[in-house]
Amino acid sequence: MNIRVPYYYKDFKCIADKCTDTCCAGWDVDVDKKSADYYKNVTGEFGDRIKSVMVMHEDGEAHFTLKDNGWCPFLNDRLLCDLYTELGEEHLCDTCAYFPRFIEEYGATREIGLAFSCITAGELMLKDDTPVTFENTEDGKPVSAYNDIDPQLYFFLQGSRKKSYDVARNRNKSINDRYSECLFYADELQKCIKKKKYTELMPVSCEAVKAEKGIKRKTLSEYWNIFDKLEVINKNWNVCVSDVKRYLYENADDDCYYAYYEEFDRYYADRQYEYEHFLMYCLYRYFLKAVNDRDVLSKVKIAIVGFLMIKELDVARFVRNGKTLSKEEQVDIMHLYSREVEHSYENFEMLTGIFAKDKAFETKKLLMILND
Repeated sequence: MNIRVPYYYKDFKCIADKCTDTCCAGWDVDVDKKSADYYKNVTGEFGDRIKSVMVMHEDGEAHFTLKDNGWCPFLNDRLLCDLYTELGEEHLCDTCAYFPRFIEEYGATREIGLAFSCITAGELMLKDDTPVTFENTEDGKPVSAYNDIDPQLYFFLQGSRKKSYDVARNRNKSINDRYSECLFYADELQKCIKKKKYTELMPVSCEAVKAEKGIKRKTLSEYWNIFDKLEVINKNWNVCVSDVKRYLYENADDDCYYAYYEEFDRYYADRQYEYEHFLMYCLYRYFLKAVNDRDVLSKVKIAIVGFLMIKELDVARFVRNGKTLSKEEQVDIMHLYSREVEHSYENFEMLTGIFAKDKAFETKKLLMILND
């Protein structure tokens, strides 16, 4: 089987109790069927402890009931896992064994990556301006499962994703122009998919979209009203959102808002690659999933909206700090955003549904925001 990973993947190592935001708190721990079956048969005092917190589902899977403080019931006071200590790494459920990795299989190819929701992974992904590339290896193992996918659509998307990568990494253009071009390209691809015309389509320079005065501030304010409805995974998310509302909306008029953005862009000129890496991450993680639902445009909108909201958080933090934003703060902001959006099933389903149907997220409006 062909294994594909980002070039930095091999350098990842969990730092366990040294992590500043443990992955063992704040969200439900789903237990796959194989692990649930094993845990049901663990005997003794520890087996009783497992059974007291494991809630079985009708499909044979389960989840662990969290403590009142939001911690996994097996996370001890030293921020280490009692289940790992008692049963060994080989008996961790899939959720714990794989995080922060995500895995997707497309026929004979397995793609593995790291999620920004892990601070340590985020530090690795944003550590420098090296353009993101991918490494392919053969593991010598047979294909584990054959996907019921349309091969023509798959190869069309695969080729189109490579072209999107080229757009994302083209540093001769501004980061906003690259996001705009990726979005415009996805919109054209979506038209081809709708007609089942899987002929090669090359990215072209995005058509100029004249932005209405103040549309970015007006529309992003509406976006924050939508984000207010999300389940909160980490209380620090509320702090970040409060900063946005305070510094960019309540205590700033239109002129001040856009002046902050201009000042931030000058300050951040040498670190635009961080947004490039986020775009590459989203393209790698989501683009090919369109082979399942034929909706590549919504997959790219995940990147566009993520960029817009993360940058709002960045500018607000920049203003609060007295016009600075450290690498550590950027990693933290992206990790909080990823946790909030990508690692809550309810949040992700709600947002992606809105991205696909709500006129506030239609391509033309997003392009106008990117160009405002």
